[in-house]
Amino acid sequence: MRKTKKISQTHSKLYFLILIIFPLVFGSCRLFDKDIRQDKHIVSFKHQMGRVADSLDTPTERINALKTILENIEADEDLITPRKKNKLLIEANFYLSNEYFNVKNYKKAIECTNIAIGLDTTDATGYYNRGSIYQSIGDDSLAMRDYTQAIRLNNNYADAYYNRGIIYEVGGECEKALEDYNRAIKEEPKNVADIYNNRGNIYFSMKDTSKALSDYSRVLEIDTANINAYTNRAEIYILRQEFDNALDDCNKGLILDPENIRLYYKRAAIYERKNEYDEAIADYEKVLDLDRHDLYKARIKTKESIRKLKTLARKR
Repeated sequence: MRKTKKISQTHSKLYFLILIIFPLVFGSCRLFDKDIRQDKHIVSFKHQMGRVADSLDTPTERINALKTILENIEADEDLITPRKKNKLLIEANFYLSNEYFNVKNYKKAIECTNIAIGLDTTDATGYYNRGSIYQSIGDDSLAMRDYTQAIRLNNNYADAYYNRGIIYEVGGECEKALEDYNRAIKEEPKNVADIYNNRGNIYFSMKDTSKALSDYSRVLEIDTANINAYTNRAEIYILRQEFDNALDDCNKGLILDPENIRLYYKRAAIYERKNEYDEAIADYEKVLDLDRHDLYKARIKTKESIRKLKTLARKR
């Protein structure tokens, strides 16, 4: 009898444990299933957003598609984690903001970015994106505010430093611009060549041609097809009377852009300094041919140069 009683007590304990553990295991499985469904929906929504630009031709179609995606995210009951749902909503609003920006509907673009910022005020990307819109429409003060906030939230935000540096540069605050460009370069972003070029421009404006030359050369190490760097470096070589180097940069630039008026004008000036009058005349005439509407306001001066050079050529 005692043996039977022990078995009965053991069964009772097992039964009791089953009653406790089974609901826990079953509940965990249900939660696991919900998590899987949620993750599947997140992947699906991300895929839909990514395909909008590739699969739809017109801005109106893309905007309407993104609006529908946003509505579906809002209504999706399988998105049980608020943080994950908000991240999706933020991403969708960024996509939509970009589409509005592309059609120059800046008001709507800012509205979408405001929504994204409201969903997560600690996300530096929202402030950067809104700052970019403000900068594009010429509201530098609001852009400056947003870039500064983005930097507060992410001290390594290279693009925010770069864009804020541009605002400082345009506003004549060269020292502050240099600080931001230096900080941006330190992060080695994808657009680092543009930052070197801008920093070179500041050094050039400050008459520090050595540092400017170094920056333009660095640009061309990174991007051998950078027309601006060839043009700017050629200008420095001209100032230093290193005419062969200047000529080499003009030639390389013109191979890349055969209708670049600035480069023809610079090359003509170099040939003139080297007393190669026929070559100079040919380039000045090319300037006149390309700049028929006098966009560079140099037609009168160019014609005078041609007349002078023809006179000198006849005397030789």
